[in-house]
Amino acid sequence: MSFIYNLIVFLLLISSIYEFSTNSKPNKTWFKTIVVIMIFTAGLAYALSPDWFPYWRAFEDVAITPFADLKELSDYWDMEYGYILLNKLVSSLGLGYATFTLLIAAIALYLKTQTIYRYGGYVFLAMLMYTVPTYFFEEHVHVRQGLANAIMFFSIRFIIERKFWKFFLCFVIAFYFHKAVIAFLFAYWIVKIPFNNFMIISAVLASILSYVLGLSQAIDGLFRILPFGVGETYIDYANEFTEKSLLGDVVKVLTIIAILLFNKQVVAKDNLFVYFRNIYIFGVVIYFFFGEGIFAARLPVFFTGYIVFVVPRMVMALRDTPTYKNLVYSMFLIYTIMLYVHFYNVWGDKSGFGRYTTVFSTENYGFFQSN
Repeated sequence: MSFIYNLIVFLLLISSIYEFSTNSKPNKTWFKTIVVIMIFTAGLAYALSPDWFPYWRAFEDVAITPFADLKELSDYWDMEYGYILLNKLVSSLGLGYATFTLLIAAIALYLKTQTIYRYGGYVFLAMLMYTVPTYFFEEHVHVRQGLANAIMFFSIRFIIERKFWKFFLCFVIAFYFHKAVIAFLFAYWIVKIPFNNFMIISAVLASILSYVLGLSQAIDGLFRILPFGVGETYIDYANEFTEKSLLGDVVKVLTIIAILLFNKQVVAKDNLFVYFRNIYIFGVVIYFFFGEGIFAARLPVFFTGYIVFVVPRMVMALRDTPTYKNLVYSMFLIYTIMLYVHFYNVWGDKSGFGRYTTVFSTENYGFFQSN
């Protein structure tokens, strides 16, 4: 991995250990400083993945396409209309692709990190768990998904406050950036399910059994005919394959076990924990239900990403029982470090993460439109 990514992870790791060991309130200025570094790192990155080229070409095409023809261009590039429209708004101001990538990184990270600071419990642990690996993928590679996920992160406050129409507005906007967000609409009601340990175990085991018995394949036809372009997106994803990481399975099992062990104790101390717990559990159920393939990776992430709230809030709620608190914190900190090492070994040499370059190293595009 390039120096800048090692630096970001190191700063978050040291900050997390300090916050945990001192039980001190996170320094907001220091938090914002790290976020700014992350924004510029992602926003100024150049050619980090194969997705970079089509996104750049789409931006160039959008710049010369009238507003009236954007829907047709959206279909051509197989990119949601909201994302194409944002491209057009930026290019219409005479700004270039470098400005666009910096802007979307700033929007996504602002929405996500503000939510993490507000609800993250041990904030720097939450940031570290978000960074490895979500930051690398959503703010560098799957940027449409990253924007959609950022909007839904922001919407969690409206779920908690039971303001449906504000939540629904966020959902609609997010849908126009990535259709895979469709299932998150149910989060508004999922948070109210009174999960106990029996229900949690039953739901997870049922999802695994359904996959083994082929039930997930049985409903494949239903997903293919979903309206609003969701069916087409599902078909595209169903024809791709994504290898699942063993660590991805392990952390989900460990998190469910931790929830089962400390559920009552944490809920008694933290009345907001159930919101994040329920969302995460639903993501795990979806993850094991689909079993494999890219749809199993893309759809659940809108739910499983809430591990960045579940674990730090759990650790915070266990602060009066140091043994349990230290155990849970150490377990997930070690997991996160192992995941970063795994990411380093798998992606460091295969992508631009191992040879980070910025827009300043290329003449292909800049911050303003070239004539």
